[in-house]
Amino acid sequence: MKEEVYQKETKTLKTITIENKQRMAVKLLNYGATIVELMVPDRNGNVENVVLTYENIGDYLDNPSCLGVTLGRTSGRIANGSFTLDKKVYKLTKNFGVNQGHGGLNNFSRQAWDYRVKANKDSATVVFHYTSPHMEEGYPGNLNAQVSYTLTEENELQIEFEGFTDQKTLCNLTNHSYFNLSGNYRRKVTEQKLRVKSDQFLELNESQIPTGRFINVDQTPMDFREMKAIGKDLEKDYEQLRRTNGYDHPWMLKDADDQIEMLDEISGRKMTIATTYPSVVIYSYNYPNGELLKYGKVGSKYDGICFETQYEPDGINHKHFHQGILDVGEHYYHRTVYKFSTIQEGGTCILV
Repeated sequence: MKEEVYQKETKTLKTITIENKQRMAVKLLNYGATIVELMVPDRNGNVENVVLTYENIGDYLDNPSCLGVTLGRTSGRIANGSFTLDKKVYKLTKNFGVNQGHGGLNNFSRQAWDYRVKANKDSATVVFHYTSPHMEEGYPGNLNAQVSYTLTEENELQIEFEGFTDQKTLCNLTNHSYFNLSGNYRRKVTEQKLRVKSDQFLELNESQIPTGRFINVDQTPMDFREMKAIGKDLEKDYEQLRRTNGYDHPWMLKDADDQIEMLDEISGRKMTIATTYPSVVIYSYNYPNGELLKYGKVGSKYDGICFETQYEPDGINHKHFHQGILDVGEHYYHRTVYKFSTIQEGGTCILV
């Protein structure tokens, strides 16, 4: 385990790096409980970064694209920045036009989290904690949130999201890392392949709020039931893609294991994702903000792809969605696991 401290303006930024015996490592940041780097071997044993990373650690204070952060209290958008709970209307901070997005202007990604490190026999864990005060960004109740990152000797990165509240509120936490398995993002994700165990996605309106309608993926560009290149159908003439300038939709997930599989055939890196959440928002970095990234690069469209496991966005305003309500005495708990391996050129999967 390695810790580093940086000063930026009035903020103290701390990074914590944990590593396993397979030379896989994750660097985390206390600000936003953020994944900064994720170092993974390729089929030849070359260890490289598979998430987008800022060149300067201080850039995480602004971070308009939310690289690597924890988002809350609610990930995704809430229509008109408003919801009703027990017949009381709550007005939220609006930061996505007339809507709220990712928990508001000062969401969980813009907070300094406390942390502690736990070393186990076959893993290491960094546990982050943040208490969101009553009415922060418009949400009722004091919410105690915890995010735990565990790196195992099986090359798994496990993220556990937990929460307790003293008043009924909303809670829908996710991680917003941008993955690119090519290594140091030398190639676009459009050249990499993706499979998603999902028969349906949520239709979005013009302001990217779910209409409430589930659409079957069959014969649409949203069909990833069989492994295909991410870029294969990405720019097809399809109304849902036009509305979001690429992929930025919730897919409803099936089963419990290996619900998502991403593969870069050139490096041989393979990532599988399993989650307890019912859906995942897949975002193909459609609106880069000219981020200055590591390795002398400037962020551009399709450099990375997000897998935001979560409850359905705007669920509180749709009775047939998971509404993301957390009550007093309840334990909010969800888990997402990213497992890394490599394939040989013939296609056999191995653990490096």
